[in-house]
Amino acid sequence: MPRAKKALYDANNGKGQIRKACTEGTRMEILNEIINWATGNSRIKTLGYWICGMAGTGKSTIAMSVCIELAKQNLLGATFFCSRQIPECRDHSQIIPTIAYQLAHHLQAFGDALVEILRKEPEVFSKPPSIQLNLLLMQPWNKTSSANMQTTVVVIDALDECEDISSVLSALIPAITKQSMPGLKFFFTSRPQGHIQRHLKINRPLPLGSQVEGMFLHDVEEEIVKADITKFIKEEFEDLMFPEKDMYISKLAEKSGKLFIYAATLVRYIKDYPEYVKDRLSKILKPTSAPEENQTWDLDVLYSTVIESAIPRDPKKLSSKEFQDCLEILHAIIVVGRPVSCYVISGLLGLETMNVEGTVARLQSVLYIGHTDKLIYTFHASFVDYILTQSRAGSDYVCKPLEHHTMLSRRCFNTLTKLKFNICDLPSSFLADRDVPGIEGKLQNIDDTLRYVCNYWGYHLAQSNLDDELDHEVTTFLKRRLMFWIEAMNLIGDLANCGEIILSLEKVSIGLGNIMGVIWDIQKFLTYIGSSDVKEMTPHLYLSLLPFWPYNFIGKLGLKNTIRFEKRVTGEQSIGYWKMNSKISCMDFSSDGKMLALGLEDGMIGIMNLLTGKYIQELQGHTDLVEAVGFSPDGTKLASGSGDKTLRLWDVAACSQITEPLQGHTKSVNSVAFSPDGTKLASGSRDKTLRLWDVATCSQITEPLQGHTNEVNSVVFSPDGTKLASGSSDKTLRLWDVATCNQIAEPLQGHTDGVSSVAFSPDGTKLASGSGNKTLMLWDVATGTQITEPLQGHTEWVTSVAFSPDGTKLASGSWDKTLRLWDVATGTQVPEPLQGHTSGVTSVVFSPDGTKLASGSWDETLRLWDVATGTQITASLQGHTNEVASVAFSPDGTKLASGSYDCTLSLWDVATGTQITELLQGHASSMTSVGFSPDGTKLASGCWDGTLRLWDVVTGTQITESLQGHTSLLTSVAFSPDGTKLASGSWDGTLRLWDVATGTQITKPLQGHTSGVTSVAFSPDGTELASGSHDKTLRLWNATTGAQITEPLQGHTNHVNSVVFSPDGTKLASGSYDETLRLWGVATGTQITEPLQGHTNWVTFVAFSPDGTKLASGSHDRTLRLWDLATGTQISEPLQGHTDTVYSIAFSPDGTKLFSASWDKTIRIWDIAICIQNLFYNRNEQQALSHPRNDINTAWTLDDEGWVHFPSQSSGIVWIPPQFRELLWRAENTLIISRQGYNKILFDECVYGENWAQCYDG
Repeated sequence: MPRAKKALYDANNGKGQIRKACTEGTRMEILNEIINWATGNSRIKTLGYWICGMAGTGKSTIAMSVCIELAKQNLLGATFFCSRQIPECRDHSQIIPTIAYQLAHHLQAFGDALVEILRKEPEVFSKPPSIQLNLLLMQPWNKTSSANMQTTVVVIDALDECEDISSVLSALIPAITKQSMPGLKFFFTSRPQGHIQRHLKINRPLPLGSQVEGMFLHDVEEEIVKADITKFIKEEFEDLMFPEKDMYISKLAEKSGKLFIYAATLVRYIKDYPEYVKDRLSKILKPTSAPEENQTWDLDVLYSTVIESAIPRDPKKLSSKEFQDCLEILHAIIVVGRPVSCYVISGLLGLETMNVEGTVARLQSVLYIGHTDKLIYTFHASFVDYILTQSRAGSDYVCKPLEHHTMLSRRCFNTLTKLKFNICDLPSSFLADRDVPGIEGKLQNIDDTLRYVCNYWGYHLAQSNLDDELDHEVTTFLKRRLMFWIEAMNLIGDLANCGEIILSLEKVSIGLGNIMGVIWDIQKFLTYIGSSDVKEMTPHLYLSLLPFWPYNFIGKLGLKNTIRFEKRVTGEQSIGYWKMNSKISCMDFSSDGKMLALGLEDGMIGIMNLLTGKYIQELQGHTDLVEAVGFSPDGTKLASGSGDKTLRLWDVAACSQITEPLQGHTKSVNSVAFSPDGTKLASGSRDKTLRLWDVATCSQITEPLQGHTNEVNSVVFSPDGTKLASGSSDKTLRLWDVATCNQIAEPLQGHTDGVSSVAFSPDGTKLASGSGNKTLMLWDVATGTQITEPLQGHTEWVTSVAFSPDGTKLASGSWDKTLRLWDVATGTQVPEPLQGHTSGVTSVVFSPDGTKLASGSWDETLRLWDVATGTQITASLQGHTNEVASVAFSPDGTKLASGSYDCTLSLWDVATGTQITELLQGHASSMTSVGFSPDGTKLASGCWDGTLRLWDVVTGTQITESLQGHTSLLTSVAFSPDGTKLASGSWDGTLRLWDVATGTQITKPLQGHTSGVTSVAFSPDGTELASGSHDKTLRLWNATTGAQITEPLQGHTNHVNSVVFSPDGTKLASGSYDETLRLWGVATGTQITEPLQGHTNWVTFVAFSPDGTKLASGSHDRTLRLWDLATGTQISEPLQGHTDTVYSIAFSPDGTKLFSASWDKTIRIWDIAICIQNLFYNRNEQQALSHPRNDINTAWTLDDEGWVHFPSQSSGIVWIPPQFRELLWRAENTLIISRQGYNKILFDECVYGENWAQCYDG
């Protein structure tokens, strides 16, 4: 269980032997009051107790004494001593896990309950404090506590030295106040800082009902403190013998006032050199006149005495260089980003380690080296405050942060020149870093100094004075070593820190031109790495991630011997890709652009850190789908609306709810929006109303805003906060006056379906809306009129609209799975659609700087897009814009016909993949089926509207009027072998036979199925007709008379989707929703074999090979499968590549190729020989090794995790990022037809395994 070991009161860490308790006999009145409170023997009955005092008043020693005494009485449950010097002890996220760990050891029952919770919630340690508190403390405590249970005390010292302590206190203090953990008491100490006092709600007098008692050490009577300090000094001087000892002790105690740190420092100063006791006493007790109101005067004089003795300005004692070296060492210790060793300081400054050790030894009154970690610490934070303030330390000794950070920045970039490719000599690309033999030794190539510099060069640079020299060093680093830095950070496990470090470059401008562009390029790349699954294998930063990166990147290397693109998608591909565990319904960026909030179907709210690419937090509370999320303008709050009818307000830093849920709506809350000043919150609901809420009081401001006649889907404030816009399923938009809550004008009408989303332009003059009618509209806010014609392009419901921050672009997301960008001035689409999602896009949002566009989808993925490169599509590619429902080969095998839900029919050249004719348009609704006539001169197509059409293949024109008769969707068409008849099947339950020459029906409709007909097929001799139906049966019909030949063929347990005759006419194959294929004897009407099983979802289509030896099937599981009819077994691996349902398949006339059409809008052609061959090699590794394939580009396979495998190698060769797999040319493909293009990758030059490092030649 993760915990901060150094935070325990008795920990033997760098500070372990220094952390002291009160001298025996001192602070007795204070300690007795605290112990009595802890044991219940006091008038104070609160569950919390806070000791507050100025720096140096002895808070930590009191806390230490309390711990020791409570431990003796077995009342001490847990401790956490915060320290700004030690990273784990200043990390707020460590506090609750560390406390829970100790309580588990203190109380067996608590430990048992905690283990049970950890089994269910193993990721709790990455959750925010509010969730940690509930799962790690409250739940196990309340499962084990009882009325007669002994009191347990938790001690948390130095709250002011912990970063973001508010996030812990905002969750913990309400729990204490509400007595959520009865019997568990908390003892705190801190300096008197306002934010801590506000959380603890400590005032004088104590508020009625408060559960935290407060004691202020600076209010303790001076005589009591003086007596305690006298006892302390006496004990410390016990071994020192010098004249008038008692008199000097009394004067020293008088000099110390109420500051125990003063007494402790002067004791160390005097005891450092016992032989100079009298001299040092004289210096300390030398009369000085303190300025009025200077509370630190005496302490400053003491620190000055210490430092002037250790680093004298006297050239007789230290040369000028020695003085400067000592001062640089001291100042470096003060300004480093975390405690470091003497070795690191010497490495940073270019000095001998022994010189650093000597300087620290000289300053042992104020500095010390940890006994175990060997890091350098200051005894007290007050010394750091002193040395950084010129008026206190003086001009000779003051540390000027700007100058020192600038010097350390130069030293950092000098140290970074040690970075190089494969710095840790990783032996193979097949091994995860953690599995490399001797990895700990190899990691020593990145020594402690280089590790520090890799993590803190940005910290120093951000606080430096940038000149030409430093700018040149930064530029050189970015151009030559940036990738090596990322490699090193990945190896030492600190890759997640890179994003924040890169932000320090904002100050750099001289040598890098558009620095924000450079930062964004690097941030994009870091996000791309952070969202990948392969970063734990460092060689694949070079082999797998860098070669696929299509954008500008200042640190991109000239790699060799890696993958090559023969062809790649020229349009936009997402730069970040994250798979969630739930569908995404809504999103919003934080005001600084660093975080993204996601509303999820399972009721959770996710928080994504875009700098690291990590999913960092989950907010729990809603009990239904989260419909809306929105950050407050200052980024401190998050609002959410849900199907559970409530709104919730969250504290972003604490990740906890601010108040109880906001209730009032009677149905789902569909939309939330903060006013620009953050004081109001608007909500829209399925209950047809809008409501306005006061954020401060969390109460409704007015009565509900009524007017819409159907659910309110979207609400948004105008940029000046005076207006509110709403969009509704009643097809209207409405504008409201925020001050009066009245409608401003008549409803804005124009959409022919519900309005799903509305957005104001940044200048407030325009309003955009998206609708279920597949269009967007732009409105003039002043007049309420449309500015342009409806923006058309989407083929399904528009779910989300958003203006870019500069107001020039409009983004839209749709249920058609795409995003689109529009030019606001012209109303035209800027690039081609941004594609990649495999289900409806539910939300789009621009980042505050306008460079990124985020999209969330029902496919459970979040994607991040680069807005600038979204315009880089070079040419309009050919292909369908919607799902491809059917494909058919021409009899001579040279052409392919495809029908799509985009209402078009297209002809393709099989050899080149180019379009032969323009898309054949004529159907008014989606295509469902296409088929060639036997002579190849005609093409038949069927449509959702129930009509058939006949086309001339040569001219692309329609031959006759549409053939009408079916009363519902037409599912299937088939020509008779002699080309004179055409059969069709429909959801109206009938088959129909048509005369091709006249376009008239030959017979009455063929009736018999009790549900929709899904498929029809002629026998090879044309005498019989087969059909499949939703009624789970197949039927055979006489093609001349239309009469049924046999009883229905039964066996499938769900809809029959496809039927086909074998080439010799003796067999019939069928595919079904029951996930099986079945073979039937035509003569007997019985099944020939057991069902063919393998698909994991419904079978959509089946096809016989021309020679009748093979059967192919397509499925909703997105795969094709090839079957050997003689054995009933699969003769290839499942053919993967499509990202949506495979809806239609066809063999080429020569049987060498297989064509597939998918709802992913693509057509793929597969080489059957390669499919069969790859199965053989993949299942016979010895054969693969002894008979290596000559062309590896047709021999590789891709596993489910994205790894490319070669036949002779079980380990992954290259990992392909998810966004590049969607349009990936597979080894078995000979062609892909897609409007987006495709990624065809060559692997023949790839190095891998032990040769991986040959990818770079520096």
